[in-house]
Amino acid sequence: LAKDWECLNRTGLAFLRWASVRLMLRRLCQTTT
Repeated sequence: LAKDWECLNRTGLAFLRWASVRLMLRRLCQTTT
């Protein structure tokens, strides 16, 4: 169970990072246009 939680936590962190990058890119695009 600990291994599964670690794996889920790792994927969750990667997903959050990807989402934050997308939001930042979207904001940059909106500010430039």
